[in-house]
Amino acid sequence: EEWNQTFGGSYVDRGRSVQQTTDGGYIITGATSSSEIGYFDLWLIKTDSEGNEEWNQTFGEESQERGYSVQQTTDGGYIITGSTWFSGPDDMAYWLIKTNSQGNEEWSQTFGEGYVHSGYSVEQTLDGGYIITGLGGSFKTDSEGDEEWMSDIEGNSVQQTTDGGYIITGNGVSLIKIDSEGDEEWIQIFSLGGS
Repeated sequence: EEWNQTFGGSYVDRGRSVQQTTDGGYIITGATSSSEIGYFDLWLIKTDSEGNEEWNQTFGEESQERGYSVQQTTDGGYIITGSTWFSGPDDMAYWLIKTNSQGNEEWSQTFGEGYVHSGYSVEQTLDGGYIITGLGGSFKTDSEGDEEWMSDIEGNSVQQTTDGGYIITGNGVSLIKIDSEGDEEWIQIFSLGGS
């Protein structure tokens, strides 16, 4: 071990995703119930290269919000996906938040209201938009977070492929290849005994 750091207060706080940033530090997202905004709030923490906090931001109101995936964007800001609750346990939507380099919100979008949806993975795409997958399906947006298409294919992690499509891994354990419009090209399901 070279170092370790802890963050949080006297209640429940969770880290869900971390990425090294271009300045050698780290960006973390998760959820905190130690703030005074709501029951759970989406949490964003920026550290230096030794894990010392530089700043943190919380996002949310009086509901439950959680962050599950964060990535630094090409403009030096951050894109976060997670979930937000509306009126009840069956009204949970994807939440996509774009911030600047200091974690101040530039815009946010929700997808899948009225159902159980939660964003587990986000990546900036080559066209400047974003691909999101999670519980309830996958979404492709433009650079402002406006939906371009939605697919019923859900997963835990997504990455753009060299052909402009996307590879998704999910439960099962499954590996799903979709094209640039979200249509399935193939699926493989793996087990201990082989595929």
